[in-house]
Amino acid sequence: MRNFIVFLFAFLFLINISSVIAQDENPTLVMSQNIVNMQDMGRINKIVDSLMAPIWNEIMNDGMIMGWGQLNHEWGDEWNCNFYYVAKDKESFFKAWDEFVKRMGERHPGAWATVTPSFKAHKDNIYYFQQRHFPKQ
Repeated sequence: MRNFIVFLFAFLFLINISSVIAQDENPTLVMSQNIVNMQDMGRINKIVDSLMAPIWNEIMNDGMIMGWGQLNHEWGDEWNCNFYYVAKDKESFFKAWDEFVKRMGERHPGAWATVTPSFKAHKDNIYYFQQRHFPKQ
């Protein structure tokens, strides 16, 4: 059952990413990976849903990014609270990130101080899509 859930999750993630990729030839994928105490995950998810998601959705609707999402897991390695962002290029992502931080600060002062203690480690990666298969002409 666990393998099926992992497969389903990965499949849905790839479908979401590939639908965004179809909009642009070589978009940028930013992965933000985090280690969060398991006992804090419910609280963090509520904060993401209530404070962060509305802002990211606005930024996406403003055209600053092409998509975003969250990947959580309860089994596997310690990197259990992860976010992905798809943008036209890294410069577009950095502008979107700056806008996100600005709006979070304006609308929810002190939110970062309540969230960051739950994040025990953090790493970011920036990937560039390069299509390796092409339809026959």
